[in-house]
Amino acid sequence: MAKHPKHPQFPPPLSTALAWLAAPPAADPLRDLNPLRKHLTALAALGIPPLQHLKLLELFQERADLVAAALKSLLLDATLPVAKHLRIVAIGLANVHESLTAGYLACLREIPPASLHNLPRCEADLAAAGLTNLSQQFEIVHLVSAPLTSDFWLRACAVFGSAGTDPAPGAHAARLQMKSLLALAAVQPEGFAPRELAFLASYLRLQGAAVEIREASAAHYSGDFWLDPLHGKDPAAGVRLPPTPDATLFYSCAALSRVAGQHLYRLEQGARPEDLGLPPEASAMDNRHALALAAERWLKPRRRQNPRRAHGHRVQLCTRIETLWSGTDDAAATVSDWMIVNEGPGGYAVMHVAGELAGIVAGSAVGMRSAPDKPWGLCVVRWAHSENPEHIEFGLELLAAQAEPVRIARRDAAAAQLPALLLPALPALQRGEALLLAKGCFSPGRFTLIEAGNGRVRVAECSSGSLVLHTACIELFEFVRDFSAT
Repeated sequence: MAKHPKHPQFPPPLSTALAWLAAPPAADPLRDLNPLRKHLTALAALGIPPLQHLKLLELFQERADLVAAALKSLLLDATLPVAKHLRIVAIGLANVHESLTAGYLACLREIPPASLHNLPRCEADLAAAGLTNLSQQFEIVHLVSAPLTSDFWLRACAVFGSAGTDPAPGAHAARLQMKSLLALAAVQPEGFAPRELAFLASYLRLQGAAVEIREASAAHYSGDFWLDPLHGKDPAAGVRLPPTPDATLFYSCAALSRVAGQHLYRLEQGARPEDLGLPPEASAMDNRHALALAAERWLKPRRRQNPRRAHGHRVQLCTRIETLWSGTDDAAATVSDWMIVNEGPGGYAVMHVAGELAGIVAGSAVGMRSAPDKPWGLCVVRWAHSENPEHIEFGLELLAAQAEPVRIARRDAAAAQLPALLLPALPALQRGEALLLAKGCFSPGRFTLIEAGNGRVRVAECSSGSLVLHTACIELFEFVRDFSAT
C-alpha cells in the first residue's frame, strides 16, 4: 500500500492513523487489534468530513477482517471458562466491529446520496458493510458466550432501514446479511458449541435469503419471529412471547427450514457439500446434527410449557464426564459448587459459585447432585452464558436422576471396552434404557454390556436402538437386552 503523504493540516491523531494504515499489517494479525481500536476511537471524535471518514473506514475494515480471521480460528476450540486473555481479545474485536458499524451509519446519515453517486458505492453498499460488521460482532460474542450490547438490535434495524428496497447488489447484500443475522438469532445460538455456531453462520451466509421478512404493525403471523426496533428487544418467537405493540418487523424461517431439510437429505444420500453450494464442513456429522436442530427451531420455535420456579439452593456439578465414567470422586478438582437460579420440569438454570471447571461447551454432559452423599444425576448443558470472566451460567436439561457407570464391548471389534453411563428407562417420556457415550463412539448393532458393582459383575448381550441425542460432546442411544442369549 502506498504511503500517505503527510499534510500539516491533518490533526495529529489522523496523521498517526494514516501512518499506521500505510505500514504493512503485523505478521500476527492479533497484534493489530489494540492500535486498531485506539485509532478508531481517536478518529471518531475528530469530526472528519464524511467522505474522508468513509475512506478511512474502508481502510480500517481491511485490518479488522484480518484480525477476525485470525481470532476465529482460535475461538472455534474455545471452552468455558474461556481463557481471560482470549475473551479480552474477542470482546475487543467485537467493539471494533461495533465502531465500524457506527461509522458506516454516521456516513449514511451525513453523506448526501448525490455525493455517493460519484463513488463506486451507494447507500445500500454502506448498509451492507454495516450489517456485515454487526454479523461479525454477533458471532464473536456468542463464540465466547458473552452478551450483546443493549443497543445491538436497535442499531441493526437502523442500518437495515437505510438499505432501501431497490434491486441493486448492495441492497440485496444488505437484506441477505439481515436475514442471516435474524435466522442465527432464532436458533438460540447460546445452545451451540463454537464450531457448530461458526458452521451455522457460514451456512446462513449462503442460504439466508430463504428467510421472509414481513414489516407489519398490525398483523401477527402464527409461527413468526418478531423484533421491536424501537426498544431494541432481542428477536423472539411469537409462540413463546407475544409481540409488543411496537413490534414492526416480523420474519419467518419456515422456508429456510425446508431448504435445510432438503440439504440434509441430500447429504445423507452422499451428495458432496460443494455440489449443493454448501460449506465443505457441512459433511461433518456434528454440523449435520446442528443444522437439523436449527431447522427444527426455524420451523417450530420451542415454547415454554411450564413456568420456571426461582430457587437459591446450592448443588454440586461434576464437569468432567471421565470422573462419572470411573464411578469415583478421586479427582476433587472436577467438583464445583453452583446455585440453582430457577428450575422447571425438564431442567435447571445454574450459576457458578466456586470450584474449578474447564472444558465445557454447549452439549457437554455433567453430573449434578444436591449433596456429597447423594448420587450423581446426569444433565446435558443446553446453553451457556457468561457476563464476565468470573461469571458463568448454564442451562441444564436433566437426562436421568441417577446414572450407573458401565462398560460396553462390541463383538465385532478388537478395540478396548468403552466407558459409558447407563440411564434407566423413562416410561413417561417413552424412552427405554439408554447408554451415554463420548461423541463418535456410537455404532449400531450388537454389543456386550458389563455392569460391575457390589462385588458382582453382570454381563448382558444387547442390541442398540435409535440415537436419541447427539451433541458436540456426547451420544445417547436406547438399547434392548437379549435375555435369550447364552
